[in-house]
Amino acid sequence: MPAPTYWDYLHLPDLLRCQGGLDGQPSPDELHFIIVHQTYELWFKLVLTQLRLARDHLAAPRLPEESVPFVVHHLGRVNAILRLCVDQFAVMETLPPQDFLAFRDKLTPSSGFQSFQLREIEMVLGLTPDRRIKYAGTDPLEHIRSQATTESGRAVVARLEAAMAEISLRDAVVSWLGRTPI
Repeated sequence: MPAPTYWDYLHLPDLLRCQGGLDGQPSPDELHFIIVHQTYELWFKLVLTQLRLARDHLAAPRLPEESVPFVVHHLGRVNAILRLCVDQFAVMETLPPQDFLAFRDKLTPSSGFQSFQLREIEMVLGLTPDRRIKYAGTDPLEHIRSQATTESGRAVVARLEAAMAEISLRDAVVSWLGRTPI
């Protein structure tokens, strides 16, 4: 077996083929848009992993005191990622509106509103449906459900429904605090 390479370990050839847009030939500005948004989604994947690690420790029937720094470490990582995501807006802002409008029509009706991982983060954190802010009168989850007409769409809805059934980080913290003799 050959020695592992950086590109094989990271599946770089596969990853770098994921920026083709809808027609396989994105303009430089569209490539910019795709990469920035894919990067957000990769960060969201890591945020979800870190939140669930912390939540699972806090939800355990017993959390040894020496495990608390582990939880704090992973929540600290989430904070660092979210700060980076905010800073990443500066990169997005280098795409002027007129350049975005040059390719926006081919994305219609898709929108960042459909970021299912962002909705999953809300659920894992403990945002309840009654507290979710509607956009132009539309609930984001209902919007995603209404667009889920493909196999990948149905998988997205199933993933969100599974997240809704999980204990949230908020509930795990409340439960842990209730069990902790302070």
